[in-house]
Amino acid sequence: MECSDAAVPIRAVPVNQPNLPRRVRLMTVNSTLHIGGAEQVAAALAENVDRARFESTACYLKQPGLIGEQMLRAGVDLVPVPGITGRTDYLSFRKLRRLIVSRCIDVIHTHDPHGLIDGALCRLTLPHLRHVHTFHFGNYPHRGRRDARIERALWRVPDVLVAVGQHQAASLRAMYGIPARRLHVLWNGVDDPTRRLTAVAPREVTLPAPNGATPPVIASVSTLTAQKGLEHLIDAAGLLRASGETFRLDIAGDGPLRESLKERVRAQGLGETVRFLGWVPQASARLLPAVDIFVQSSLWEAMSVVVLEAMAAGKPLVVTDVGENPHVVRHEHNGLIVPPGNPQALADALRRLLRDAGTRARLGAAARACYQQSFTSRHMITRYETLYASLAGAPVGPSADEVRP
Repeated sequence: MECSDAAVPIRAVPVNQPNLPRRVRLMTVNSTLHIGGAEQVAAALAENVDRARFESTACYLKQPGLIGEQMLRAGVDLVPVPGITGRTDYLSFRKLRRLIVSRCIDVIHTHDPHGLIDGALCRLTLPHLRHVHTFHFGNYPHRGRRDARIERALWRVPDVLVAVGQHQAASLRAMYGIPARRLHVLWNGVDDPTRRLTAVAPREVTLPAPNGATPPVIASVSTLTAQKGLEHLIDAAGLLRASGETFRLDIAGDGPLRESLKERVRAQGLGETVRFLGWVPQASARLLPAVDIFVQSSLWEAMSVVVLEAMAAGKPLVVTDVGENPHVVRHEHNGLIVPPGNPQALADALRRLLRDAGTRARLGAAARACYQQSFTSRHMITRYETLYASLAGAPVGPSADEVRP
């Protein structure tokens, strides 16, 4: 089976010719724009939709964050909710509504529960407005009570619901009873990384080991949270060292488990093997090209953006069998898939790649080809452009029965 687009087809409704005399006015809405897959997807859409067809604005309800700063540098029309204070704002819906009206927005696209609340209220009170909501959470049915209540009450309001993977879609349908016809599957996509290293990346990324040799480099890029299973990756590194393997494990990212993970490294005597690089800006362009093997040890995911970035960089992958990973990474074709929470399985797969440069090259080339076929940012953006255009010409929204929780 070859890599193929998992997106559910969306019938396009012609716009801008000749019945729509202007571009579709689109607004992406996020609560915050800190680091995360949902934020990266929103940024890619805001930056890269076809300007001949869409007039794009991005909005945040709380804080801009690092992704927001990158969007501003890229020239995105990024605006806060008017009068934002940084504190809990129970009137943010009314402020968002005024912003939508003042800019004559046709379609809003929300990416998180706070955005869903305010977007749904705007949709219900502005008959002309169309609403897309994408689910990005990857561990259904283990959703926090508050967010689950929000999603359960409001999923009927948006005109279109989007899941980022087949596994997530099945879990959403089972948890909330969403009919299959109401939930499209649109895969994420990422930009092709620029193959360069700059001084922005930690200098030690390209430095040789203390003995003068340059061992193979394994890299993980993630937030340092329980979801990412990094304690299992560190234990796998210990198993590899105990079996005599020579390598370096670079962990890029930051988060609440940083100190406990460092202590785990010290306890296993891995201080010269495992390094914590901290947050590396634009790691797909500045870090991934310098590594030999990409590893993701997550316990759960929806559709991982960093896995796609590693594929774009042509890296052989070792990933856990969670979320959309088994639909994106074909075992033995463009990567290796191991059970989650299993340090021995991680170590065995990594050992195989450490010892076999030919297999690394073969898997990396296949990963790159699969990325080019299905997972570029242009693939993702085109799917959403079709959806937005369809909605802009849609005559009706949800029925009264669907709107009722």
